[in-house]
Amino acid sequence: MIQQGSAYWLKNQDSQNSHFNLLELASTQRAITNYVKILTGREIPVDFVDPRGDSMTDGESIEIASRISHNNIDEVVGLALHEASHCVLTDFKVLKKLGNVILSNDRYKHLFPNKDHVFLITNFMEDRRIDNFVYNSAPGYKAYYESMYKSSFFNENINKGLKSNKYRTETWESYLFRIINIFNPNSDLDALYNLRKIYDIIDLDNIDRLKSTRDSIEVAMEITDIIRASIVVDKMINHEDFDKSKLEKSHKKEGENNSISKEKIKNAFQKQENFIKGKVKKTKGISSKQLKQIDAISKANVEIFKSKFEDKDISVHIIKKLTDEVIKSGLYGVFQSPSSLLGSEYNNCYEKGINKGKRLLKKLQIRNESTSLESHRLKKGKIDTRRIYASDFTEDIFKRIDRSNYKPLSIHLSIDGSGSMRGDKWNSTLINAIALGYVSLNVDNIDLVITIRTSGDLEGRHSHVPLLIFCFDSKVNKVHDLRKITNYRLVGSTPEGLCLDALNKFIPQSSYYLDSYLINMSDGMPNFRARNGSEYVREEAYTHTASVINKVKKKNIKLLSYFISKNKNKYKTEASECFKQMYGRNSRFVDVDNINQITQTLNKLFLSENMVS
Repeated sequence: MIQQGSAYWLKNQDSQNSHFNLLELASTQRAITNYVKILTGREIPVDFVDPRGDSMTDGESIEIASRISHNNIDEVVGLALHEASHCVLTDFKVLKKLGNVILSNDRYKHLFPNKDHVFLITNFMEDRRIDNFVYNSAPGYKAYYESMYKSSFFNENINKGLKSNKYRTETWESYLFRIINIFNPNSDLDALYNLRKIYDIIDLDNIDRLKSTRDSIEVAMEITDIIRASIVVDKMINHEDFDKSKLEKSHKKEGENNSISKEKIKNAFQKQENFIKGKVKKTKGISSKQLKQIDAISKANVEIFKSKFEDKDISVHIIKKLTDEVIKSGLYGVFQSPSSLLGSEYNNCYEKGINKGKRLLKKLQIRNESTSLESHRLKKGKIDTRRIYASDFTEDIFKRIDRSNYKPLSIHLSIDGSGSMRGDKWNSTLINAIALGYVSLNVDNIDLVITIRTSGDLEGRHSHVPLLIFCFDSKVNKVHDLRKITNYRLVGSTPEGLCLDALNKFIPQSSYYLDSYLINMSDGMPNFRARNGSEYVREEAYTHTASVINKVKKKNIKLLSYFISKNKNKYKTEASECFKQMYGRNSRFVDVDNINQITQTLNKLFLSENMVS
């Protein structure tokens, strides 16, 4: 069966109910933004909004309701696409000056008192015009449009109302109700005196004859004039002095006397009017804080990785870009506001790290240099111009220059961000990580990525998840971006192998032209418990982490793993054995008071004679 609409691209990632979680809302926002960009050819922002207000688009931006579920997603996407087509095809300047347009038309200027009705019918005609254009030019969007119309125009109350004996008197309300639903299969064109005539004027089968908003206004004014005249004539016919014997037989007929109340029909009709006017009322959805987190998720490009553990998949959430929005929104509960760090110990770590990086850099400048070897008297290569003038062409007059550079290094520095790292261990780790980040920004052939492994709560305590945070990438970040790492809060647990499994897909394979390294800094054993009862602990977790490390090694990635400890105790002994089991002979044990051993080891690595032509 071919999947259509959102079923094709949206997967129920971690939802426990029909309503979307924040990740799904962000995914939907990105998808809608992409659709809108494709449709309009413009960068039109699509945002979730607070329940206050009701405008959907002003031609420059689009707002979508925050309460989205798996049941109404296609309807919401269809509504956003509908508003996007307005951005492309509707002349909003003309609509804003509709009163002037009416007054400037000698034939219809008497309709100025009825300009609100002209406006509604104009919008109705515009909807038919632009939806027809998109429906035929972008058939891939049909499923979304059909879902949107099914919700707003083909619901049960409207269907019953059209067949009922209600809205069959010659009033503005009756005409507008039946005109708005004139394309509904249950529409009765004989319900009002001139409804069939209006249907012929609308001419849905040839709606593409309307090329502009002004064309829609012309049709709307003609229809409004017919309705106005019908109401006037109806009042004359029903006047006690009118001679009804001379009245020709009317096309008007009675409808069903069904059970639906006029109030129900009116409520459904009001929703349709709001839709046509571009006023889709937002239902109470999510808080302002959650809206900020959705924006942060979108900008940080958060994604989910499924790590296989025993007989189940565990979702690891990956923050691929540490942005200011992520930090300020408090996403996952693992960041604190930069303002709270002024003068703090972590802020001092940044300064110390930069200073240490500068000292390291002085020793590493040699990596920016290259060596060259020039060979002469060769049978082929480039002509040696210095030998041509003296050559009798019996000698070899070619040369070749061989240049060698230090082999590029791709280093992934992954740090344990669990609560047990708090204190001196984290301060020392932070200083060294920032120092290495500074070095990587100033040495051409060293690329460094810094990640933190932890756990966090996406939406309250019941959504506790393993979390991998990409904090820094020397290819795209600047030196001031290293300061963002100091905003991290050490509150999580240790989903060691789960996060490393997710990280593995981002680490490039070693080759003749590249040395790839994974450097691990941690202080404990794998330990993660989800709120739903899932556990990642003890021997099973150690074994899983070891298997992940083996997958890393199969890519010829070199591993340096450091166990950071402070005091000798029973826990350290147990953790050390666990550490060896997971990382094998690549394990290194570093005292927190002498963590400089790590940078000293790496310094030797950076300066090793590993050249490539």
